[in-house]
Amino acid sequence: MARYGKEYKDRVVARLLPPESAPVERVSAEVGVSTSTLERWLADALESASGGEPPEHVKVVAA
Repeated sequence: MARYGKEYKDRVVARLLPPESAPVERVSAEVGVSTSTLERWLADALESASGGEPPEHVKVVAA
């Protein structure tokens, strides 16, 4: 199992958010990380930013 540093994860997740808002599938193909992992990283980042539970739509996507 590959381990990625926080800085790398932050850079990849930033591509999924505005202003780029790149599709998870495209970022996955470009960086070689599975879509499910990217969705988890995104959910974790949003949860950390909100200081609690991720928004309901993120729970559905990541489920």
